[in-house]
Amino acid sequence: MGIPATVGSFNVLASNCPALERMAICNTDTVGDSELVFIAAKFTSLKKLCIKNCPISDTGVKSVGEGCPSLVKLKVKRCRGVTKASVCQLKLHRCSVVASIDAGSMIFDLEHDSWGRNVQI
Repeated sequence: MGIPATVGSFNVLASNCPALERMAICNTDTVGDSELVFIAAKFTSLKKLCIKNCPISDTGVKSVGEGCPSLVKLKVKRCRGVTKASVCQLKLHRCSVVASIDAGSMIFDLEHDSWGRNVQI
């Protein structure tokens, strides 16, 4: 049992857990791009973020990539609004972030080689 995931509940969480490093958001229709924009702005210590089966899009992935300065791993599963293009864009700007995306019918992981180039595995 949990609480509804909304900007309001994320605000309470951010106020009470400013050093939060890991977050998993699963199977909720209440977390979309606006909630990811909020997470990106308020959870500056976040290192690992997993989002599963939520109505997010490339806009949400972009906001997480531009915010969350401590992020090292982003895992997105079954979020059909996320495309490979947004993940590639994330890797261009934040090559140290390991991004794993499973958008239902497409699965891909992006990492970088020893020269900092993106490689698909």
